[in-house]
Amino acid sequence: MATTLEDIHQDIIQKHILPRLDGPSLWTIATATASSSSSYLRSLCSDDDHYKLWTDVSMSTWPSITHPRVHQIISTFPNGYRSFFQDSFPSLFTYSPSYLSYLHQKNKNKTKLTNVKPIPKTNLHQNDHQRMTSCDHHPLSSKLISLVDIRYKGNIIYSKTHFTDTTNDHFLSSPFQIVLNESTHVPKKFDELAPLNDEETLSFLKESMTLNWIIINPTHKRAGNLSTIKPVSVKYGWVSNEINLQYITVLPGCNPKDEMVKCKIQLVLLESNIEGDVILQVKEISLKAQDLVSSNWLNGKDFMVITQRAILEENNVKRSVIDDERRLMSHIQLKQIKKDQKEAKKEEEKKKFVAKFNYAGLMSLLFCYYIYFFLSTSI
Repeated sequence: MATTLEDIHQDIIQKHILPRLDGPSLWTIATATASSSSSYLRSLCSDDDHYKLWTDVSMSTWPSITHPRVHQIISTFPNGYRSFFQDSFPSLFTYSPSYLSYLHQKNKNKTKLTNVKPIPKTNLHQNDHQRMTSCDHHPLSSKLISLVDIRYKGNIIYSKTHFTDTTNDHFLSSPFQIVLNESTHVPKKFDELAPLNDEETLSFLKESMTLNWIIINPTHKRAGNLSTIKPVSVKYGWVSNEINLQYITVLPGCNPKDEMVKCKIQLVLLESNIEGDVILQVKEISLKAQDLVSSNWLNGKDFMVITQRAILEENNVKRSVIDDERRLMSHIQLKQIKKDQKEAKKEEEKKKFVAKFNYAGLMSLLFCYYIYFFLSTSI
């Protein structure tokens, strides 16, 4: 008779099998819905007594959360580290209206999008019950907590916990930006890939450098990952000898029907030579947000409003594990938004030109009529 998972004592699974799984494997189990075996494993993962499992996998995935203050905040989440992991392991994403229209035209009479797998709805969070559009309908958190972890070929090379006070007027009204300058070396000699501006090297870094930038909202006891994990672009600076890697996520703006913003995470690697070896150094990591319609950089208040809505999955924001196809979709979406923006700008300039032309024509007509009337009365 065949042995099933249900035949194995749950203590063996919980104490000897599940703790050996990594984050992606646990995520697959926690969100699987296809079979009774999957349901059984999912119930074991969701056991309230299995707190250590989610604590250990979260800390191994993101070492930045080991900060005592972060640990205290995560402990207030509805299901502690399990809630935090299910918030943070998938990344935040959305589709802009223009991109949906683009996909509709491209995929007409073809198969619909099936590769996007958002997190199934669970009862982990009870406060996401409305979809509202006012910029101030939720109280803003007094603290913004950033958790940044960078890995090279799966090995952690940089980990930082950053706290931002969001209550002062300077933060709320000034262009939003977080810059982390602490440096560390990428543990790799690049002699075999030199020169660093070679396409092969840039492609290698695009696959090897993964980054997570998780923000925590203590007020709502939620978290969200703003990174695409792997970079969407890698460029070499000829003058500075720096490599710029960008991780870009598109989210709805303050007016979600008409505005989209991009959250741009930039990782700067500096080329240096130590004892004859070519070494890459993590020089800087930064986070900014830009309105894609006006091209203006967001201030602190707008950033807090937009990301807080995204974390609560409002305005059609979802969570999804990012793969290469999703990153490509994100890149295409950004290009489509920029294209629409240029076309809208051209249309506006055309309307202004037509209006000015009509005004000039009207004034010319009135002038001719005036001359004709003047000459007629003079005769």
